[in-house]
Amino acid sequence: MLLTFLLMAPFGIAPEHYQLLAVIPNYLLILGAAVLWFAFIILGIIARRYEIALGERTDWQFMIIAPTGILAFAIIQLVYCGIRGNMMLPKGGINYVAYALFLVSGSLSLLANYKFYKVTKGK
Repeated sequence: MLLTFLLMAPFGIAPEHYQLLAVIPNYLLILGAAVLWFAFIILGIIARRYEIALGERTDWQFMIIAPTGILAFAIIQLVYCGIRGNMMLPKGGINYVAYALFLVSGSLSLLANYKFYKVTKGK
């Protein structure tokens, strides 16, 4: 039964489902990464204003620079999946770069926001 299913199953995406299963999720991923980057930038601006108003060091510059990898990931995703029309990032290098940028940037953003949280909470 399993062998029959594997031999008879169609592979690939039908043209009518390609838009729903490949194009829309890629653009939602790009939009989500851009919104996440923008949210971290807004938090950096809030930290800057907090530093100006209360005179406590918040490392707001680090908070603004840390999410840059998230934006770079969104740009790479836009180029390969949005403009070139690929379903996924190509294997063999650029996908590792994109995901590593996202991971490192997310980790640095978490660290920066945790430092800001400690400053606002007090010691």
